[in-house]
Amino acid sequence: MDGPKREYRRTETGRKAWQSRNSGLPAAYRKILGLLKNAASADAILAGMRGHPDKQVQDWLDELETLCFVDCVPLAARAASSSRLPRAA
Repeated sequence: MDGPKREYRRTETGRKAWQSRNSGLPAAYRKILGLLKNAASADAILAGMRGHPDKQVQDWLDELETLCFVDCVPLAARAASSSRLPRAA
């Protein structure tokens, strides 16, 4: 995957869909959501989805994000926000 590094997190909606055997989720979506017990980088997801082209996995991630089953955060943005220290008064 090219571009900025990203981290994915399963949302509450995604957790419920993953837990429900009657959700109608395709097997690939279920597998990705299962990889997201905690936040995971795009590289970690690709490693867990070996055997599928990177482009296909990214398309699935994009669809899961559209469905609000996952949230995506650029790693640079997360690092910048966590490095901000509160100012002394």
